[in-house]
Amino acid sequence: MAVVRTPTTPQERLQLAKRYLQNARETLKKAGVDRRVGEYVDLKYVSEASGTAYLAALEALKALFLWEGLVDEREVKSKLKRVEMYDSLLKRVMRIGKDRDVLIRLFDNVYSLLHIGGYYRELQDKKAIDSGFEKVEKMIRIVEKHISRP
Repeated sequence: MAVVRTPTTPQERLQLAKRYLQNARETLKKAGVDRRVGEYVDLKYVSEASGTAYLAALEALKALFLWEGLVDEREVKSKLKRVEMYDSLLKRVMRIGKDRDVLIRLFDNVYSLLHIGGYYRELQDKKAIDSGFEKVEKMIRIVEKHISRP
């Protein structure tokens, strides 16, 4: 079995976010779609994919927080246990300008659509779940744009 080490840099966290999102997409494909009503069919796969995509969003934010210097790698596990802490730290991000406000809105939507709706409340609406996935992808692109700058 391969040894997988915990990511320690913003770039490694961002790569993990991308892996989570890719895995979530692969899982969502297994859910199947009833095109007549515009819903994913298999709730188990929708729930699993939604949870994994939400984790991708969290990892992207962790990458941003590390890059911004709001937390260090030791604090990632201890400080970031509740969604309120992500919200609080996101509001303190300064080096990304107006993209901060965009990330705040995207994260709020991802939380509602994927974490609460898709994972907990059995949301199967294809448009809603797909929208949540698109928002996670936008979050990753915004974070990547900033942390890859010199």
